[in-house]
Amino acid sequence: MKIGFIGAGKVGTSLGNFFSQKGLSVSGYYSKTRSSSERSARLTGSVLFEDLDSLIKSSEVIFITTGDDAIPEVVNLLGQSPTLNENRTFVHTSGALSSDVFKPLDQSGCGVASLHPIMTFSEVTTPIKDLEMTKFTLEGNNSGKDDIRKILKTTNNEFFIIDKESKIIYHAAACVLSNYMVTLIDSGFEMLKKAGIDQEKISPAFLPLITATLNNVKKCGTVDALTGPMVRGDENTISKHLDAIKSIMPEYLDLYETMGITTLNMIKDKRMDSEKYLKIMNLVTKGENNEK
Repeated sequence: MKIGFIGAGKVGTSLGNFFSQKGLSVSGYYSKTRSSSERSARLTGSVLFEDLDSLIKSSEVIFITTGDDAIPEVVNLLGQSPTLNENRTFVHTSGALSSDVFKPLDQSGCGVASLHPIMTFSEVTTPIKDLEMTKFTLEGNNSGKDDIRKILKTTNNEFFIIDKESKIIYHAAACVLSNYMVTLIDSGFEMLKKAGIDQEKISPAFLPLITATLNNVKKCGTVDALTGPMVRGDENTISKHLDAIKSIMPEYLDLYETMGITTLNMIKDKRMDSEKYLKIMNLVTKGENNEK
């Protein structure tokens, strides 16, 4: 099975490198930027394709690893290719889009699939060890899913099937867990700078705390991993937090309150009785109302 890539960015290059390292045949790359295709082809020991038709002829499974906005345009171009036939499978790696974007190709008898790696790609060559641990979500038509199953069987990656109607809420969840976790960490770092801690000391001092928290989630789940004043029902400390944030960094008040409300709803009837829940909730929402 020869695998080609349209798009030679971080995702396409990392997956191509991973596939080739696992013994799969990568035919090569086509992208609007020739230098990117040259780099990806060199890294994977494959070919730089000058046009889409050449890539289609040389590939049985074709991954579209462009940005989401470009995928419909690529699909339109593929549908016009004289080399298109039902023996090809087309796959995109978007978390937000479903395989419905391939409707014209599906109607032509091609295999189509959406394969999303549950991994963040911050560099062109994501380490193999990280991709070996990566799980995927998969949806598409039968022939498309069959071809992807063969690939993942070779790489030995776990995957689960997802309904196409659930793709967008799934992707929103992934963004919360990845992108917004970074935003949350950055917000905490900004507050620590305001507390007078040297910026260069913040990351090495607090990343072990973040890592330990994630390990606790892994070991005992989200609810039991929680610690701190919300779980203890410490009204005095929470009140002091609110006063300090209002006074020193009011731009973070909404974040603190929103996270507090969400945390309270998370632990209600599990780690906090209803009376204490109402007291803390009133404290947090009162601060919100007073500010606004």
